[in-house]
Amino acid sequence: MTTISLSQKLLLKFKRRLLYYLNLAIKKPDYIIMFCFSRIHFIRYLIKLIFKEKTNLKYEGNSVFADIEVNHIVDTLKKEGIYLGLNLPEYLWKEIIDCSKHITYLGNANLQFSFHLAEKQKEEKKHGTDFITGYNFDISSICPAVKKLENDPKLWSIATKYFEKKPTNVISKIWWTFPQKKEVEERARGFFCFHYDLEDYWCLKFMFYLTNVDVDSGPHVCVKSSHKRKKLSHQFSLLRETDDNDIISYYGSENILTICERAGVGFVEDPFCFHKGTIPTQRDRLILEVKFTLHNYETIP
Repeated sequence: MTTISLSQKLLLKFKRRLLYYLNLAIKKPDYIIMFCFSRIHFIRYLIKLIFKEKTNLKYEGNSVFADIEVNHIVDTLKKEGIYLGLNLPEYLWKEIIDCSKHITYLGNANLQFSFHLAEKQKEEKKHGTDFITGYNFDISSICPAVKKLENDPKLWSIATKYFEKKPTNVISKIWWTFPQKKEVEERARGFFCFHYDLEDYWCLKFMFYLTNVDVDSGPHVCVKSSHKRKKLSHQFSLLRETDDNDIISYYGSENILTICERAGVGFVEDPFCFHKGTIPTQRDRLILEVKFTLHNYETIP
């Protein structure tokens, strides 16, 4: 795989995103402020302190996750940044799978590359590009099972207790990751390097494998406890990505969690943890994400 220097990465990202961020700075200055400062531990916890509320809220309704214990999950998230063990009921998983077969996806999250699964190869040939991923950002309005997850009282309770404030936003997306025969271009490669997300000062993502995922199917990888233990160079860098060697040397290989599980198994992650996707080598991977945030910036899916 071709490697490029840190300065080259910065230059590429600057060229690619300059107009996007200038536009956001005008239309959504609060988002730009968050994006610049939420990477700093002190700022994140200061925001939590400022917006902290009494969180003895009780959400009405029955949860599809009857066996999970909210306080235990929140305690684990605070310590490790990830909790594994959310299992979708089979009927709910089947309903989401049925929906996934008939919806429109965006190849590589590009609005110009819409396709249905049965016509993926045809559309790739038409546009002259391979689809590494296929996203649908409107799944909750199409699939009642996903809307049910968005309204699940235990998911809301977990997010509320973790944020110490009621979330103001929940949004879902579903996406495929496809095996690749050729080297992935630099623009897409960041997703498959260790990185952390800056989508709000506080954010939680509930993620569910919808296909069986083993080491050949693009498992998700997370670095435990990295949401609260970043060295200063990680917090103040203009890049959110880093390489495997940097992660291993600082956090230790024992804290790197590669999640291989059967279809229907889920986990909840603070995306301020270092994490990465991996490119499948043998089989397609389908995953659902239900995201809770402290604020609603209406800028990113």
